[in-house]
Amino acid sequence: MFNLKIIGIDEKKCTKCLECVKECPSGLFIKPPTEVGEKREVIFKDSYNRCIFCGHCIAVCPTDAIIFENAEKAFEFPEIKNIASIIDYNNLMKFLRARRSIRRFKSDPVPKEKINAVLEAMRYAPSARNAQCWEYVVISDPEIIKVIKNAVIKMMALLQKVIKYRKILKLFVPKEMKEFIMDPATKIGLDHFFEEINKGEDPALYNAPLLIIICAPDLGSMTGADAGIALTHGMLAAQALDLGTCWIGYAQEALRRFKKTRELLKIPKKMNVNGVLIMGYPAVKYHRTPPREPLKIRWF
Repeated sequence: MFNLKIIGIDEKKCTKCLECVKECPSGLFIKPPTEVGEKREVIFKDSYNRCIFCGHCIAVCPTDAIIFENAEKAFEFPEIKNIASIIDYNNLMKFLRARRSIRRFKSDPVPKEKINAVLEAMRYAPSARNAQCWEYVVISDPEIIKVIKNAVIKMMALLQKVIKYRKILKLFVPKEMKEFIMDPATKIGLDHFFEEINKGEDPALYNAPLLIIICAPDLGSMTGADAGIALTHGMLAAQALDLGTCWIGYAQEALRRFKKTRELLKIPKKMNVNGVLIMGYPAVKYHRTPPREPLKIRWF
């Protein structure tokens, strides 16, 4: 649980602008009715612990009148009042379109200060009801990375065995799985995977020097989406630090399936593995951004 606690309002600073009343999603700031001539008042009341610790009241108050504790100092900078002045749309689109999933890395280790900077970006990702329930596992130990790589290989080997019996299994599995196992590309992809393994390549984790695993308890349908947003924050921050990343779905699935690997990483039973990000210095330079399909949009 987030430790931020809203205490109330500093009456000496409060100008009664009512921005906190309008902004609070839980309706915890109240302007009691007043008679003509009475002094206007704004109060904070949370008798049933309904505050979701979003901090919108702190952010919106023009005079910094919200009193809170158990949290870092609120961050202020001149551009906060005109966010569009920080980066214009065209430059933002260049940055977003330039992001690639990196699968070729240099052997150089990632400095701890850069890892912490990426994690700091993830810390400020939004989450449903501001749950901030993520936990991270950061791995740079080559031996532990090898264990995770072997878990992926083991899972792919099991899948390869399953594919051999696809004509029988298709009668018993859900439609999505049926389409997957019957698709000729699935077998071809698995064959290629093991061809690369036999050549001494690493098609599982691509010889990345660093892994970041994000875990969270199952708190509903938004938990996985929240993890995706957090990892996206991390991927974009990594790019700004001259690092490359790739979200490895097979590693995520392997960690979900193999209990011993999870135990090695001390991931509690109550925590789901919501993403595995490989990271390092790219060993590739791109010269242009590839095309994307037009959006499918319905306007009403």
